[in-house]
Parts: sequence; structure tokens; C-alpha cells
Amino acid sequence: MAATASTVRATGHYRRMQSESRAAGADPVELVTMLYDELEIAIGVLAAMVRQGQPVSATEPAHRARAILIGLDAGLDHQAGGDVAGALSRVYSSMRRKLDKAVAANSAEDLDELLDGVKTVSGAWRQLR
Repeated sequence: MAATASTVRATGHYRRMQSESRAAGADPVELVTMLYDELEIAIGVLAAMVRQGQPVSATEPAHRARAILIGLDAGLDHQAGGDVAGALSRVYSSMRRKLDKAVAANSAEDLDELLDGVKTVSGAWRQLR
């Protein structure tokens, strides 16, 4: 049975509440991991909304996904991170453009593609542990 957009949003809200309580004692690597988790949830909610025929422009999940990508980019330490930080900045910028395009087009396919990319970057990040 497919989840409705409201069920997915409620689940995302619950997960965000759990994440906020975890954030208090988290180290920087864990905080970034949590942001990736939230980004995956937001994009997944957007894709579910589109599949149900709902417009996603100017919605909370769209704003949240964009804000997370901006936050991830802003949090990069270009001094210490060097070329890696520069590459990640380009990846986050590309993801923001893809998100904006997918939201404007109300395209589940584009959102799925973006989510796959986020999961790839997130998976690499998780291997730091």
C-alpha cells in the first residue's frame, strides 16, 4: 500500500523531532549526517506529493530541501577542506539547480534523480565513520 503525502509528511515531521533531540550532543560529522537524512526525507516527500498530483512549488519540503543544501554549502571549511570543499560546493550548487528545476516542473522523475545523487554523496559521507 502506497503512503499518502500526508503520511509521508507526518513521518518526516516525527523524524525531524527525533533528529532535533539528537543534535544537541552530536559531533560535526553526525550533524552533517543528520542534514543528509533530512534532505533525503524532504526530497522523498516532494516526490510523493508529485506522484499524488499535488503541486510542490512553495511548499515546506521544497523550502526545507533548499535550505539544507544552502546550509551544507555554507558550512564547508574551504581553508581546511581545500579541493574537497570546493568540489562539494559545486555538487551542492548543482543539486540546488536540479531541485529548483524539478520543483518548477513538478517532476517526480527529476526528484528521484536528485534523491539518487543525494544518497550517493550521503553514502560517501557516512563512510567517514
